[in-house]
Amino acid sequence: MLKLLRFESRWLISEVEEIPGVEFGDPDCVLKYPYEVTEDGLTSFPPYSDERELAVRSSDITLIAEPDGKTASLFYEMKSE
Repeated sequence: MLKLLRFESRWLISEVEEIPGVEFGDPDCVLKYPYEVTEDGLTSFPPYSDERELAVRSSDITLIAEPDGKTASLFYEMKSE
């Protein structure tokens, strides 16, 4: 499912998938095709990496919301490139 996330001090847009049955404190979700949302659009996240799937702890995500239509459209454009 596509979500807008507050992760550390950054806004990200990503497909989010739960990892079932993990120990407390371990990465328990996967961000697929994460992009940082900036005033100029979307940029690959994390910088300096070609990885498109990141395992993270959900406790590091402070807000989860539905992205607006414009941001979602940008995400799907970037993902298809």
